[in-house]
Amino acid sequence: MTVIAKRPRYISFLSVLGIIWALLSFLYVFSPSVKKVGAWFPALLGLLVALRFISMIGVWHMKKWGVGIFFLSVFFKIFLSVLLNQLSIVEVVLSVWIGISLLPYFSRMDENL
Repeated sequence: MTVIAKRPRYISFLSVLGIIWALLSFLYVFSPSVKKVGAWFPALLGLLVALRFISMIGVWHMKKWGVGIFFLSVFFKIFLSVLLNQLSIVEVVLSVWIGISLLPYFSRMDENL
């Protein structure tokens, strides 16, 4: 018998914030400044934004894989931003804040898909 964890309000807040952030970031994928970086960059940035969106849906459903994908997408986004010298301190702080805020709830999340 599977016990379904009730989603805390704080996780709901972080999930909604993350989903809105991912949707707004998706608009950035099509901006001219992104296309100037290279022909490959919009596709890669779109993939990272899609991973962030998927991870927030997983967090909304209290799934451990959502937190894992979130950290993976944050790591690659920061790595890519550092390589291209386009690091945004606001994005790093927001990502770290969300990531650290998810950790206390990780043990209550479900391992299954």
